[in-house]
Amino acid sequence: TGCAALQPASPEEAVTKRADQRWKALMAADWAKAYSFLTPAFRSTMPVDRYRERFVGVPRWTNVTVKSAKCEPEKCTVVVRIEAEYGARSGIQTLGTDVPETWLQEDGTWYKYEAM
Repeated sequence: TGCAALQPASPEEAVTKRADQRWKALMAADWAKAYSFLTPAFRSTMPVDRYRERFVGVPRWTNVTVKSAKCEPEKCTVVVRIEAEYGARSGIQTLGTDVPETWLQEDGTWYKYEAM
């Protein structure tokens, strides 16, 4: 059993872990950490302060779960279940939705693809 711990993670396991870490950073409003999970190409064109502005006015996320990851050699599609609180006339409601994310592998590391 000791050898099993030394085996590298499958692409699905690796990207699931990184997606989970990114969402934990987002929920904690740790923008710099969340930003570090984005592709180097995206980070080279958008500073972290501008990236943070994308989240102004978003509902309060209450729970995020990485549901699945399907990988090709250098691309994974990750499905994330996001639950958020929304204000409504009848009070606060929690709604959930599944969101697909694209993750790309560069130099052995998985990064979330973000459109400009």
